[in-house]
Amino acid sequence: MKRNKKRSDDCMSIWKRRIAAEKGISEINAEKIVQKCMELVKHMLYGNVMIAFQKQDGTFCLEKGTLVGYEKFFHREFKLTVKQESVVYWSEEQHGWRRFRISNLMGWKAVV
Repeated sequence: MKRNKKRSDDCMSIWKRRIAAEKGISEINAEKIVQKCMELVKHMLYGNVMIAFQKQDGTFCLEKGTLVGYEKFFHREFKLTVKQESVVYWSEEQHGWRRFRISNLMGWKAVV
């Protein structure tokens, strides 16, 4: 349990600094993005969410996604790592695995 907490803290710290430098925003605002992302991933492991993010080309995207089925498809547990710059998810609209950059996350909401 402590090991997972340490790994999570390491990810948050590194992602926060990376996003702050990349976007030119304060570490406080970058930390909010990282916290949203961590909460999003925790929820996607068990259910569906609507994810709002900016694509690489600058366009807005709002998609329904989940991580349910990740382990079965990829034959491994989903883990957040320090090196990760994006989050993979199953797109309900496109019926395939997609990803978005952590720094481009705008928000999310659970789908019930």
